[in-house]
Amino acid sequence: MELTFRRDDMEDALKDVIRATGSRSLPILASVLISANDPLPGLLKPHSPDKAQETDSGIHLAATDLEIGIRASIPGQVIESGAIALPAREFIGMMTETAYSDVRLVADHDGKARVECGSAQFKIKGLPADEFPSLIPLPDSDTQPELMSAAKYEIKLPTVTMDSKALAAMIGMTSFAVSRDETRYFLNGAHLSLRENNEGDATGCLVTMAATDGARLAVATARAKDNAKYDKGVIIPVKAMAQLRNMLPRSDTVGISIYTERIVFDISNTMLVSRLIEGEYPDYANVIPAKNSIMLTVKTQRLLSMSRRVATMANPKTPGARVEVKGDTLRMSSSTPEFGEACEEMQIKKEGDDIELGLNIRYLMDALRVIQTDEMTIGIDEPLKPVLIKPASEDGYLYVLMPIRL
Repeated sequence: MELTFRRDDMEDALKDVIRATGSRSLPILASVLISANDPLPGLLKPHSPDKAQETDSGIHLAATDLEIGIRASIPGQVIESGAIALPAREFIGMMTETAYSDVRLVADHDGKARVECGSAQFKIKGLPADEFPSLIPLPDSDTQPELMSAAKYEIKLPTVTMDSKALAAMIGMTSFAVSRDETRYFLNGAHLSLRENNEGDATGCLVTMAATDGARLAVATARAKDNAKYDKGVIIPVKAMAQLRNMLPRSDTVGISIYTERIVFDISNTMLVSRLIEGEYPDYANVIPAKNSIMLTVKTQRLLSMSRRVATMANPKTPGARVEVKGDTLRMSSSTPEFGEACEEMQIKKEGDDIELGLNIRYLMDALRVIQTDEMTIGIDEPLKPVLIKPASEDGYLYVLMPIRL
């Protein structure tokens, strides 16, 4: 294999791909697979007497830790096609430290590669490409898709296209509620559902993301740009959501496809593949209060700033706060014998009776940080029944918080 490419292009792509590498105790998972397409007919042009064929076909990079995988493509000149797996950290170190813009990579069949950057030359030991695990195993095929050209690699799947900013916002509004309890593995990710649009006046399928740890529930919804033939839900690991959120800002749209036990996110010239968590996600719709007898309308940032101050005196292990609603005043307080106590009041709008309840103040602040509207509503029924928190002027988000005993 022989390639030439720009250092900046390779470094930028490596910064994405290296996020998917695994433990260095398994060298192939700590490697990045570099592959180049076969020369394409019609794009051949003279290069030199001893290198008669050259093409501008893409150069592809891939890495995986067996849970997530990332594949990126960069422009470059493919003089001789091929593939090799190189140690990811060492290779990105070369790209970061060199001051030259053009890079030449030559790899032989014995797993050895030579990298030339201006006057700097490196020799690096790699691994055979066929040892690299496939990101998307194709049925009835022995061919690794990572080694195919872009056109052959494309898998014809129903794809939902949605606004990248909308998906990034959904991740930010829900991922903090994912359970970290490994014994409840089916809650160690966010539930993503793609439902075909059956409403005549709406466009695009409904995309819903939900996360819960049993004590709270966050649900965000948005409309896709199209109405693909999907009507299913899957559980995405939290690691995949974190990596996806980092990658989304570079493109206006993102394509979402579900393939057997994997989900694929297509973002510009980069693709993220994630295994899905097996298991039955709980029917969270049952815990969302249908109506509330007490409705509070509060200033979002005012309540957040007050909560931060009251939280300073809450018990670090069980950060509970007492919330008292009387008339148009909300009073919040916390106390810890070792440290002291704090209390503060604010003016609100209230419909219904007065009430007193206990809330986990950290869980409350998690919701307040992601609600962007000036005002929000808090729906309450009884001191120990679920509390419903929503933006006052938007319908795309809700947060259910279970009260705690004081």
